[in-house]
Amino acid sequence: MAHKILFVEDSDEVRAGVARMLARRFDVRAARSAEEAVLAFDREGPFPVVLSDYGLPGMDGIELLREVHRHAPETVGVLLTGVADLDLAVSAVHESGVFRFLTKPCGFESMVQAIDEALGHHQELVEAGDAAEEASFELDSLVSFHESLEERMATQNHALARLHSFSVDVCSANSLQEVVDLAARAASSALSRAVHVQVWDDGDGATVEASAGSEMTAKLHMHPLTTREGQIGEIIVDLGGPRGTKLTEVDLALLSSIASSTAVTAHHEFRRRERDRAQHATILALARLAEQRDNETGKHLQRLAAYCRVTANALREDGKHAAVLTKSWIRDLELSSALHDIGKVGIPDSILLKPAKLTPGEWEIMKSHASIGEATLESVIAEFGPTRFLVMGRDIAGGHHEKWDGSGYPRGSRGERIPLAARILALVDVYDALTSERPYKKAWPHAEAIAWIRERGGSHFDPELAACFVSREAEIDRIRARLADEPTTQGVPVG
Repeated sequence: MAHKILFVEDSDEVRAGVARMLARRFDVRAARSAEEAVLAFDREGPFPVVLSDYGLPGMDGIELLREVHRHAPETVGVLLTGVADLDLAVSAVHESGVFRFLTKPCGFESMVQAIDEALGHHQELVEAGDAAEEASFELDSLVSFHESLEERMATQNHALARLHSFSVDVCSANSLQEVVDLAARAASSALSRAVHVQVWDDGDGATVEASAGSEMTAKLHMHPLTTREGQIGEIIVDLGGPRGTKLTEVDLALLSSIASSTAVTAHHEFRRRERDRAQHATILALARLAEQRDNETGKHLQRLAAYCRVTANALREDGKHAAVLTKSWIRDLELSSALHDIGKVGIPDSILLKPAKLTPGEWEIMKSHASIGEATLESVIAEFGPTRFLVMGRDIAGGHHEKWDGSGYPRGSRGERIPLAARILALVDVYDALTSERPYKKAWPHAEAIAWIRERGGSHFDPELAACFVSREAEIDRIRARLADEPTTQGVPVG
């Protein structure tokens, strides 16, 4: 979705022309004066970026950006000035919170670059504000809790130890469900009551919940889980058990601290998943671009992800690689499988799409897609930091054409020196290639493909993987049938 910006210019002709050009990249709102801009800010704001001419009638551009900054500190101002106003503009950067100034006439590319940089600065301000607010929220909770402890230090050492343990555990949680489970157990232990915790997952609209303690009665106390964005869930405490219907001040302080930590951690989990989804979407778009340039079939990536999941779960169920094959690792494998041929974006069309057999020289270029993909993802990791998804994708891109006996490429790695994710992808990719129709071959029957893979366990493929894959051949066949591509005639879908 395009970023929303506000452009302020008193010349109707200039305003219309610039707004029309900027609309190619941004969601533009235009105003003819500072007063009109303030009204637009009230109706449609806040805007991440305000691009304003200096010489406005009435309130000038500097005064406008100063007013905007006072009401919306995270909004970033860019000022357009004439050459004669240059000294004034320079001082405005220091005195009025102006992020950047542009001298007129200003080229479109320079204007877009300045806006992009301003949007980046806006995001930094938002994240810094989020971090400061969350830190303040946690600090306020801890201050409140410690004030309560000082009054009852002799009797509350055990409660402090329980809360500390919860804080350590919840900060190490790997999922929203784990956060909720820990909160339910901690609250029930601290209060000696039955507790139910629920968080409204903003990702898919579901409710993530957990209970601890005995069965609950109809007498309940509800404590909200709140962040700066509002309530995201609640902790429900039973008041009808042996301890009676009243929570003490100490109980309420403990409950408040647990609720604060739970809400902050859940909010962090929401934000982490948003960042992960954005990163996954960007990189998977590049992976799909690579697939579209090749002769791969339409549902190739979906089938590979499903085959990877089945194979990894089979290994896990058979007790293989138990320390590695966690649920999150298998989920990363499903996502990262799409990156296996990302390096094909660097292969010329004359080779990638050649209908005839490749020459030895062309084949060497084609094989380089594994190294290109690995290097591409390594550069992303170097710039933005490692994530499990990217590291696994890099290993898959660089290793999915290696073979167990060392006869593969690009390095000729053998055995367990080939990353496990790459060994799994190598097997399922071959199966999908065998059972899919191509312009140069018919699809193999499932049984023939399974027999071919079984024979090559220990040479082409990891023998454990080949055995697990073959043992789940019925499930593999169902996936192949469910995600089969539409039949084609001369490249045109039939039906």
